[in-house]
Amino acid sequence: MIISYFQANQLLQAKKTGASSVNISLDLGKTQNNIIIKSNRFIFPDNQFIEEQIVKKIIKKDTSCFFIKNNGIEKIEFFSEKTNKYYKLFPTKSWPTIEISGIRMHCVKDITPKQDTIKKISFIKPCIGNVLDTCTGLGYTAIMASETADSVHTFERDDAVIELEKINPWSEDLFDNKKIIRKKGDIFQDIKELKNDFFDRIIHDPPRLSLANLLYSQEFYNELFRVIKKHGKLFHYTGNPGAKHRNIDLKKNVIKRLGIAGFSSLKEVFNGVTGEKK
Repeated sequence: MIISYFQANQLLQAKKTGASSVNISLDLGKTQNNIIIKSNRFIFPDNQFIEEQIVKKIIKKDTSCFFIKNNGIEKIEFFSEKTNKYYKLFPTKSWPTIEISGIRMHCVKDITPKQDTIKKISFIKPCIGNVLDTCTGLGYTAIMASETADSVHTFERDDAVIELEKINPWSEDLFDNKKIIRKKGDIFQDIKELKNDFFDRIIHDPPRLSLANLLYSQEFYNELFRVIKKHGKLFHYTGNPGAKHRNIDLKKNVIKRLGIAGFSSLKEVFNGVTGEKK
């Protein structure tokens, strides 16, 4: 059972009105469960309970998700000695995102991770045939692409991120959907083993440049061009790092390198760049 401050707020509001029970989600919005309210306790379906004072603590931690365990709560966050980074599941109004050492993996300002994913997919419509999703993350791109694609090949190298995939209720289809081919590995190396002219669509959504500079390199863009089919479409998420304070135009630099690789019809779009192999 997982809750965040969204569900905690529902619990406290229900108690405030004098209700004896309330329906909330225990899987971050996928389903609803009935919670019994008795005195200052909230009783869950497995007869676990948490006190009102604990629920108030969740309210104060609005950037964290929590397991309900042993009549208490446990933050869904941890430190990886392998990467020397801190990972947490970050709640939103819809699907959660990952925060890695303070950097969130989806846009959450004025947009939700779900809306963010829908936008990314829209830039390669129709999303058909074989799709390459270079960086899995929580798997939202792969899951949504699989709705219309024949297959989605997706790569993730970070063990900590894979652990959060297993925890996150909205990532379940990564493990259950037969169209999705999950591969643990570094796409910068593994792409060299992929077939020429195999993918109809590519979604390249790497970590920011400072964390994964090789995934913005000319060498990698050349490989993307090699594995995509003629008339295949590419969306490359870039964000806008450094644009406001350092006058850095990442999109312009990406377009230049993608053009050298062979992509054409290159243009800037919301938080990224699109192109084709003609």
